[in-house]
Parts: sequence; structure tokens; C-alpha cells
Amino acid sequence: YGNSAVLEADFMETPLVSIIIRTCGRPRILQNALRSIQKQDYPNIETVIVEDGPNMSETFVREQFPGLNIRYFSLGCSQGRCRAGNWGMEKAVGKYLNFLDDDDLLLPNHISVLAEQLEASGSLAAYALSEEHQVRKNSNADVPYQVKRKLIRYRQPYNKLLLCYMNYIPIQSIMFHRTLFEQYGGLDEELEVLEDWDLWVRYSLHCDFLFVPELTSVYHTPYKEKGKHRRESGMHHAGEDVIRKHKQYQITIDAEQINKEMDYILNVFNKKGFLFYLQKIRNFLLYRDI
Repeated sequence: YGNSAVLEADFMETPLVSIIIRTCGRPRILQNALRSIQKQDYPNIETVIVEDGPNMSETFVREQFPGLNIRYFSLGCSQGRCRAGNWGMEKAVGKYLNFLDDDDLLLPNHISVLAEQLEASGSLAAYALSEEHQVRKNSNADVPYQVKRKLIRYRQPYNKLLLCYMNYIPIQSIMFHRTLFEQYGGLDEELEVLEDWDLWVRYSLHCDFLFVPELTSVYHTPYKEKGKHRRESGMHHAGEDVIRKHKQYQITIDAEQINKEMDYILNVFNKKGFLFYLQKIRNFLLYRDI
């Protein structure tokens, strides 16, 4: 009884966090993301699943995860990743929102680390470190992909100007207050990719993000086979489209902050020479193909 009372007290004192998962007819992939939510050490979570198409996953996830607080929605027909994401944010009731792609994972500390930091600091958004797993597809349905390489690509403290240049915040690594969505809108439904980068830039116009240098999540990307660069080429063109869209955004930043952020970009982020090549050697030794 004592343990139950403690758990109930923790539940009442912690804000509800909504994890929003967009999926499309692949429950076997989705189950790994749900298992990672099941393992969270945070007591007050709702999982909002939005299927971009007909209902193909609800029965499976409810049978496999009866203990999770799941709210499932099907869009009936495919309306796109951004519409599915916006639907999830509209239906979520948590104080804080966090995306999780159906093929990515949250480590057990993810929600507790970021929610506690947001509560303690009063910040509206916080992000942590995420590990990239480069994977190759498997024919085995129970093990859909094989991890070929692991690395932490971004260890980037928050820099408003640098965020306008590149997206260093993987979508599942950031948690944000729902008021950002309510006041400044959701994902741009005209975009097919990099919609998260556009969203972070837009939110950063109104607040600074808190960087938490702790590993809390994993995301997956295709393993880069030699001679295959089609994905990189497509992402480059998509990035150009997003940057053109950013012409309409106006950032309010004082000269002192510009000075500090440019000093970091010029002297730390963009450093070359001996230290730069030491980092290259370190990355080669630590993050070789596995």
C-alpha cells in the first residue's frame, strides 16, 4: 500500500506529458517505440498515436500494450506527416508535448530529465542529446533493421543564429510547452520533410531553448552505402526550400546577443586546425561501423 501511495503522489505532482507518434500501417515497427515509452521512469504520460491512413494498428497496440495510456486516432486516408502531427498536437492534453517517430526510441530517462528541467527552469522548450543509429533493413519481420553504425552527431548548445543555418535538434529529442503550439501554430502542412526544423526555427523566434547535455533518445537513419547519395541530394533541395520559406521570419535579437552567438559560431563551432582533426580521429575510433 505504501508503494502505491507514493506512486499516486508522484503522478499527481508531475505534469502530464503527451508523446505524439505519427505512424502509417506498420505496427511491428511502432511497437518498439511504444516499448520505449513503457520503460520510462516518469509516471504521468499519455501516448497520442495518429495513423496517417486507415486503422491498421489500433487493435495490435491495445492488445500488446494494455497498460499504456494510449489515445489512438486514424485519419482514414493519407493526409501527410505534417497533418498527422498537427492532429496529434490538437488532440494532446499534456502540459508538455514531445514527438516520437514510430521507428525511433526514447531512453528510460528521457521524459523525466526534460520535464524536470522545464519545470525547474520555467523554459518553454528543452532538448537533450540523441544517438544516431544508421541501419540497414532486414528481411526478418521481428528484427526489421540491423544497426550498422552509432554516433552522437549533435552535441550542440542552443544558438539561435546557428539554428537558422542548420537543424541540430532531432525531432524526438525536444520537449516543449503546449502554449508554443497554441500561440504560434504547428507543422507547415505544405512541407514533406524538414518540417521539424521549420517548427523549431519558428518557435525560437519567441523563446530560447534549454540545452540538456544528457543522452535520452535514439533516432534511425538509412546506412550510407557507398555510391548511394540520392537521399542526401533530396534533403539538400528540401533544405533550400525551407530556407526560402524562412525569409518571412523576423528574429528579435539585440547586438550583445548577436556578438555572443557569432563569437561561438566563429571560434567554437567552426574551429579548424589541430583540434578539428583530433575530433575527426576520435569520431573515427569511437564510431566506426559495428
